Amino acid sequence: MVKLEHSPASIAQRAVGAAKRRAKRMLAGSPFAREKRAVSHGIRRYRNEIGGGSDLYLLRRNTHMLEKGLTMRPRRDTFAVDYIEQTIASFDALLRSGGLAQDAMEFQWMRAVLDEYFEATAASRNPVIARARERFAALHCGETTSETGPHVHQLMGHVTIDDLTSLAHGRRSVRWFTSEPVPLEAVDRAITVAAEAPTACNRQPYRFEIFDDPGSVAKVAAIPMGTKGFAGQIPGIIVVIGDLSAFFDERDRHLIYVDASLATMGLILGLEAQGIASCSINWPDMPDRESRMRDLLGLAPWERVVLLVAYGYADPQGLVPFSAKRRLELIRSHRTL
Repeated sequence: MVKLEHSPASIAQRAVGAAKRRAKRMLAGSPFAREKRAVSHGIRRYRNEIGGGSDLYLLRRNTHMLEKGLTMRPRRDTFAVDYIEQTIASFDALLRSGGLAQDAMEFQWMRAVLDEYFEATAASRNPVIARARERFAALHCGETTSETGPHVHQLMGHVTIDDLTSLAHGRRSVRWFTSEPVPLEAVDRAITVAAEAPTACNRQPYRFEIFDDPGSVAKVAAIPMGTKGFAGQIPGIIVVIGDLSAFFDERDRHLIYVDASLATMGLILGLEAQGIASCSINWPDMPDRESRMRDLLGLAPWERVVLLVAYGYADPQGLVPFSAKRRLELIRSHRTL
């Protein structure tokens, strides 16, 4: 008589279970698992910060949504009922904690949008808006300027498409640099350009870490794969880091890559416009390199490297790849549905 634990069905069941356990162990160290952990850490941090005087991402998002509502046609006298009280509570908490003191323009923008919101909803009889208005009025947070609220867009006419095309065509990935140091002020000007890039709900979930001393540059440049052969003469390097604590849901997990990449293109063109060459350095999701960079920079569990950018003054004798780009007809379609 065959015992139950040695029956063909039991053996097959145990084999399936063992395969699942092996797959689970493999997945735990996979890029997907690491991304999942980072996303989970980010969501947890986002939720923990609500109401504690440090939920700046929430306030930036809500302020942006209010501003979009103020630009709608026709403008309604009742809107944002589901989040205006949360917005005022966050504004109050950040005001009390000093979290809004770091950036005067940011504070002025939020204040101007809230002022205009309560002016636009003055005729509303909604009790939620009335409560929020009363709490906001009690804050006594000083005067503001209308220059930071919704306004009519004006095109800048002094930059032509030919100028921009020339700048884009002239930019190439440069890997050979002179030893001349690049002033930090020049890099900061390029980052100021980068900060103007579009970003989901105006959250800007990224930051740029700059290294320009030889020791630090050598340590950072040694980690990614794409620097082999030229890492030893890079004058400066920037690590672009995404912050997953800007989001309350895993649906937004790709936004650090989208927003940081949009901003990085502005950074690169901002450098190029000042005569500073650069080279984007790919950052594939590899556990050993991810761990080394995380340890070196002291990254939080919810932070992820998006890419790196090497920069410096181009060596006039150095060669660059031509890197032919695809023709217009191959990368765009013009359709009617």
